Amino acid sequence: MKPVSFLLAAFVATSGLTLAYSQPVSAAEDNVTKGASILRVVDDRAARYPDQTYTASMEIFKRGELRSTMVFSMSMKGLEKQFIHFTAPGDVSGMKILMEDSNTIYMYSPEFQKVRRVAAHMQNQGFLGSEFTPEDMVMAKLSPNFDAELIGKKGSETQLNLKPKAGKTSSFSKLEVFIDSGVGGVTRIRYFDGAGNLVRTQVREGWTKFEDTQIPTKIRMKNEKTGDETVINLSGIDVKTAVPDDLFSRRTLMRG
Repeated sequence: MKPVSFLLAAFVATSGLTLAYSQPVSAAEDNVTKGASILRVVDDRAARYPDQTYTASMEIFKRGELRSTMVFSMSMKGLEKQFIHFTAPGDVSGMKILMEDSNTIYMYSPEFQKVRRVAAHMQNQGFLGSEFTPEDMVMAKLSPNFDAELIGKKGSETQLNLKPKAGKTSSFSKLEVFIDSGVGGVTRIRYFDGAGNLVRTQVREGWTKFEDTQIPTKIRMKNEKTGDETVINLSGIDVKTAVPDDLFSRRTLMRG
């Protein structure tokens, strides 16, 4: 789910990119080199605060109607360690998710009082009926898993196209990432399946001044096949309080 770190902004400096989409770059290799450099900056800026916590509400819309609202707290170290604790409503309260490293995700169910590892082939499944998936947590940091190509710039918006690196697995054959220098971060991501069909769109909104940067406080994920949408609203963002290292362990999942 990027959530949930995918939820905090990815920031990038794009002042050196002045190409319009209709203007070709001199060589395809140059596009790839520039794209990779920009993507690394995106990841570095997203992880600029080593410790991050916030509270979030997750609204699940089906056929245009609000079906459920869930509340969770989120703690992160960098983008590789993430801990989610659901607090409402009652049927999910106490559920926890741990990303121990960039590839390993565990889930605790209070109903069965058991911890299970989320298998790789299950990471692309919608979580609790939402449009977010465990794979979104793994994709919080993009540059280790995707090659990037600079498509160009139009106004304040720069587009990168991402494809999985050789040897890396992904549910998506391509991502289109849009970076807006006006807010200093990624504002939109479009996800394409193996057949090249657009299947999801993520939009980051509600950009709010936070210390010396801006952070989106609303993240929308839309299923382009069904039209269903999940909206996550962030509050209580804290980047100053240290998050203890021992929070990111399977033992923590079993605590009350």
